[in-house]
Amino acid sequence: MPSVRRFTRRTSPGRRAFTVVEMLMVIAALAIMAGVVIPQVSSAVDDAKHGTMLANLHEVTNAIERYRMEHGGLTPDLIDDRRLPQLTKKTNIDGDIGTGPEFIFGPYLERMPDNPLSDTANVYTVTSIPPSSLDRRIGWVYHIDSGQIWAGLHAGLVDQVTEPAEAEILESP
Repeated sequence: MPSVRRFTRRTSPGRRAFTVVEMLMVIAALAIMAGVVIPQVSSAVDDAKHGTMLANLHEVTNAIERYRMEHGGLTPDLIDDRRLPQLTKKTNIDGDIGTGPEFIFGPYLERMPDNPLSDTANVYTVTSIPPSSLDRRIGWVYHIDSGQIWAGLHAGLVDQVTEPAEAEILESP
C-alpha cells in the first residue's frame, strides 16, 4: 500500500500564519468601520466650522453695535479693500479714521475675522434686508444703512463674482 503524506505547513513551532481568507476578513471589517467613522468625522468638522462662524459673526455684530453707540447711532460706512476699517482702526466722532488726540474711538476689532465657511474675511455690501440667497454668498454680507451683517454660507472658493459689492456666486453653465 502506498504511503499517504499529509500536507502540513512549514512554520516554526508555536507560530501560526494567517490565511488569505482571514486577512480578507480583517480588511473587510476595517473597511466597514472606516465607512462608519469617516462620515461622522467630516460632520464634526462641518459643525466646528459653523460654530466658529457663529462666534465670529457675534464678534463682528458686537463691534458694529459698539461703534454705533459711540458714534451717535451711525453705522460703519467705509468699505476699503473689502474690509470695514472703521472697526479695526481709531476713529473720531464723525467716523473718520486717523491718529491723534481727536481719534479716541476704537478699534473695536483687532482684525476682521474670517468666515470659516469660505475662508475669507471679505465684506460685501447688499441693498436689501435680508439679503437673498446667503447660501450662494461668501465672506461677510453687510447692509450699510442698518448695520446688519450676515455670514455668506457658501462653502468653498469662488471663481468669479458678479460685482465686488454683490458677492453672489455665478451659476455654472
